[in-house]
Amino acid sequence: MLEYFKLTILCENRVINPRLIAEQGLSIFVETSSGNVLFDTGQTDTFIKNAEHLGIDLNTVKKVVLSHGHYDHTGGLPALIKKRGATEIICHPALIHKKYRVFPGGRLEIGVPWEKSTLIREGADFHFYTHPHQILPDIWISGEIPRHNSYEQIDETYQQRVLESYIQDQLHDELFLALNTRSGLVVLQGCGHAGAVNSLKHAMRITHINHIHALIGGMHLHNADEERIDAIIENISRLNPDFIVPLHCTGFTALHKLFNVFKDRVKLLNVGDRFEAEQN
Repeated sequence: MLEYFKLTILCENRVINPRLIAEQGLSIFVETSSGNVLFDTGQTDTFIKNAEHLGIDLNTVKKVVLSHGHYDHTGGLPALIKKRGATEIICHPALIHKKYRVFPGGRLEIGVPWEKSTLIREGADFHFYTHPHQILPDIWISGEIPRHNSYEQIDETYQQRVLESYIQDQLHDELFLALNTRSGLVVLQGCGHAGAVNSLKHAMRITHINHIHALIGGMHLHNADEERIDAIIENISRLNPDFIVPLHCTGFTALHKLFNVFKDRVKLLNVGDRFEAEQN
């Protein structure tokens, strides 16, 4: 297991420190005894500017993990490649598909705002995975996340373009990062389109670790109805995590309900804040 870990929020929707910048998106610097990982890159180079203010050297990152192919989690990648050159990128192969959100008036492109071939020429080294994989000792990516319940189905309409056809996108490219720490499993998810409960149970299956220390990241419940939110919180409660750190797209109603149920086990972090082993 990891001797230590420290997570620093580099990009997030909320900020308090006036020297840092908030942005719709997510990026987390993951410092561990097995090596450093960058989880997502936000929309722009905001995470790089925040890292500089915080004294974090992104050249120490061994691997970049992209949670899924939406612009607010992948848009900063070109700036990172420009800054540091050769970089290993870990993601699902469908992440690079053209992706869209469908509205009554048409479709809005929401996918990666770059071309793979361009980034490869500039130093990106893409590694694609569809199944669970240990990327460093005691650090896993989930691969595709099985969906086994009725209350965590995707309730928006998404499409992806494959060749010249628009097909429904169930966001199977979404993956999470799981850390085996001394305190238990720490699970980082980008938007949680596959559902927090599905993700936590999958993390327990692939690592054979039954105790959840922390669930950290977006939960994509900002437009969810209360019945769905209540069902998810009830089932998270059964898994009994030590901490929940709701970020990004979790939504105010879900935040309020999480606080009511989990009390001080909920940590509301902003840009620049840290979560580390010593909190247990």
